[in-house]
Amino acid sequence: MIDLCAIRKLQITLRQFEEELKNETGLSFNDAMLLCAVNKGIYEPSALAKELELSPSRLTRVLDSMENRDLIQRELSSSDRRSMKVTLSKKGRKMVEDYSCSGISIPADLAFTQNKTNL
Repeated sequence: MIDLCAIRKLQITLRQFEEELKNETGLSFNDAMLLCAVNKGIYEPSALAKELELSPSRLTRVLDSMENRDLIQRELSSSDRRSMKVTLSKKGRKMVEDYSCSGISIPADLAFTQNKTNL
């Protein structure tokens, strides 16, 4: 049986955590997950969209925002000029380092996932 109250508590906890993340780092979940994915070596937009479960149009908006904030760079692939590659800028690498070591703690209700993915 599904415990709807527990699901609601998770939803509230997740929303509060995202707000704390935004206040501490200026990053939304999508921003943070994009930085994490690129840091893990996922560079192609189609692979990023799949990893983050974002539509191509939503991913483009996230990439535009992050590029405007100088957190990522988009460049043509050296092996295939038809494809693009997303990389972390110097500021983006620093952001990954900073938020990976920040004082933000994962709420206990969400901590069970912490071992599966590392920011």
